[in-house]
Amino acid sequence: MMSLSDERLIRDPREWDALVATYQLDCYYEHAYFELAKGPDEIPELFYYPTEFGTLIYPYLRRPIPGTRFEDITTPYGYGGPYFMGIWSLDQIREARARFEQYCRETGIVTETVRFHPLLHNQELGQHWCHQTDILQPTVTLELTDPFETIEGGFSQMTRRNIRKARREGVTIRLGRPEEYCDFARLYQMTMDKHQADARYYFDQTYFDHFAEGRIKNVLLLAEQAGRIIAGCIVLTGRQFAHYHLGASDPAYLSLRPNHLLFAEMIRWAKQAGLQALHLGGGTTRSDADSLLAYKRSFGEANRTFFGLGTSILDPTIYDRLARQIKQQHPEIETGQWFPIYRTPLRQLSPRREETS
Repeated sequence: MMSLSDERLIRDPREWDALVATYQLDCYYEHAYFELAKGPDEIPELFYYPTEFGTLIYPYLRRPIPGTRFEDITTPYGYGGPYFMGIWSLDQIREARARFEQYCRETGIVTETVRFHPLLHNQELGQHWCHQTDILQPTVTLELTDPFETIEGGFSQMTRRNIRKARREGVTIRLGRPEEYCDFARLYQMTMDKHQADARYYFDQTYFDHFAEGRIKNVLLLAEQAGRIIAGCIVLTGRQFAHYHLGASDPAYLSLRPNHLLFAEMIRWAKQAGLQALHLGGGTTRSDADSLLAYKRSFGEANRTFFGLGTSILDPTIYDRLARQIKQQHPEIETGQWFPIYRTPLRQLSPRREETS
């Protein structure tokens, strides 16, 4: 068994990104993405566990639990989780897990939440890493190996009709400039307000500045009509995959169907960029009837993927104490509704079992 060493707990960005580059991991594993996603007092950290036949790379955010001296760990907004390369037996996974849990106990880490990567399929081995795993919700991924015309032929009839309408209305799509991330941020605020989104889905200007300054590789696509920006999206780009990250639109112009044209041109752009797949993400709930999921599936009904959630209670005594405290303060909270329970969003209790970002 290997001893715990600095080589296995990495915070230095250069060492972190050297590992990501060596193993050709997705953009969600890059240190810059963790810097983008982390909140105040949160610490990006990478657990590195090499063996003779395989390597484990597991980045996460360490977060202080308010009002306590304890912490928890989570995958940032997006996807990631432990990634096992090479050959791994269950005994090797258990050994690596034992070393990691020892570190967590010594550090005062109470819970762990993993959002598995839907394209890397790391839940297959990750189910032996976490205490509990669950298929959280379906997502949509478009394979980009076929010509764009073939991909476009997979759009629903309604989607193709809405794309034609947007073009007739004079909607055009172009790449945004760095200074236009401010325009996108304004539209995003309007979109979140329209949907009365939970606070965790709002981002400050610093967040958008990360994209504008190119700290993480991305493109901004903008929809215009008569010179006015009416919709846009931020697309993250990695070595193999593109990810639809954030979208926004002016509610006053939705009847022009700019988002349908925007998605079509996003797919075309990702194809022309030579990427293997474009992940559109899922809906706002885990239901197949979710309207946002249905919208994304209209661009490729057969292209279904899934993202899973892994959870672990690493210190049951402290977790039970925190759970009792939050339920005493908010008796409306139901056990099993959210994980970890002490981070349940209180403005709008959700029917999903999911962590906050």
